[in-house]
Amino acid sequence: MPLAEKRLEVEGASIVTGPKSASLTNVRISFIFRYEGLPADNIFALPLRYDFADSPVLRITASRLEDGANLPIWATGPIEILRSPNFLSLHRPGLRRAAQALEQAEKARSQLEGKITFPLESGYVLLMARDRAEYESFSNRGSPVSAIAQAETSFEVKPDSIRVLSRQIVVNLQKLFEEGDADETFRHELAHLALATLTRPFTPAWVSESAAMYMAGTRPRGAWKEGLRTGRFDKMTFGALATKASLGGGDPTGEAATYEYAYSAAAAWYLVETFGAEKYFEFYKSYSDYPARDLYARLPDARVANDSEEVFGTIAGELTPAALRGAFGLSDSDLDQRVRTWIRTSGVKS
Repeated sequence: MPLAEKRLEVEGASIVTGPKSASLTNVRISFIFRYEGLPADNIFALPLRYDFADSPVLRITASRLEDGANLPIWATGPIEILRSPNFLSLHRPGLRRAAQALEQAEKARSQLEGKITFPLESGYVLLMARDRAEYESFSNRGSPVSAIAQAETSFEVKPDSIRVLSRQIVVNLQKLFEEGDADETFRHELAHLALATLTRPFTPAWVSESAAMYMAGTRPRGAWKEGLRTGRFDKMTFGALATKASLGGGDPTGEAATYEYAYSAAAAWYLVETFGAEKYFEFYKSYSDYPARDLYARLPDARVANDSEEVFGTIAGELTPAALRGAFGLSDSDLDQRVRTWIRTSGVKS
């Protein structure tokens, strides 16, 4: 593997000792690694838990992955590596159309780069999966069965800083070429990575997804029409969506995700058309103004903040009303009303 760095890092706060104890349990140790040719701050951290005994010398008695963590693709089987000017692609040997997908990713990157003011980095990791089963084994996050690809990041939180780590895209090639628009899919995921430094673990999913759809040029007219016809949008509110860590969560069919993504996309198009892109991205950035020390104090344990969805949802719910008022002078219910009107009068016709 082309690793530029690899090391173990102990989280001191996870070490708990008793006055007569000759053992340490559940010590958190991260395996830190970085790929060659990618930005120096694109660091991956694999969370592990170790038990130690100190008799007669300190020795490891058990080790395990933290719940919910996946081993890197190169630790679970053979891999092939493809490189392009802006991507390091990893996949299992013999994957059909891998080179074609890499070309599509580069094409989408050039399309996006010509439209946005947010800088794209010089290189990203691209994990290509053969099918849904591989996609789930490569990904660090759950997703609806309808998902074709997703951008993934993690966050390291300290009292004085929040760092965005492990920036990568995971893509299911079977669904990409059978059901998706490859250019639009890659533009969407690259948009997430372009906004990564402005994104926080508590940025509401409807905000981050609406931005990515706007930047990718996505106008889901079919879902807008069907949502109006069935009244699905009348049952949605941005107040409720603000506390959700992901869109469509809890619905394995992917139907809820379709309409929640469409409703979020409509918000971005309405806000940009009404207030301008600059004001919209000021709204997006406002979530990154939340102090690192306050987030650090509210996290229950590990400071690589991936598994504290309840905390994140609470913070998002607290911040969103003020963010909407500050940027647009709107409440979340105002936004609901205006977005539904926009869908009826402009969205389905645009």
